[in-house]
Amino acid sequence: MIHVSAPDFAADVPSGRLGGLDVGTKTIGLATCDLSWSFASPAETIQRRKFSQDLELLRLFISK
Repeated sequence: MIHVSAPDFAADVPSGRLGGLDVGTKTIGLATCDLSWSFASPAETIQRRKFSQDLELLRLFISK
C-alpha cells in the first residue's frame, strides 16, 4: 500500500503499533514504533535462511 500523505495512510491502517522490516540479502531488521507513531526503535535482527524459516520467525515476532 502506497500513500503520499500521512493522514491517508493513517486512515487506511488500524490503530496500534506498527512494525517495520528492513529486508536485506543476509538479514532482516525488525523495528516497532510507539502507539502515537512518533518514534521507531530497532527490535531484532533475523539471519536470513529459507523463506519458510524467515516467515516463521516473523510470525513469532508479530505474536509477541
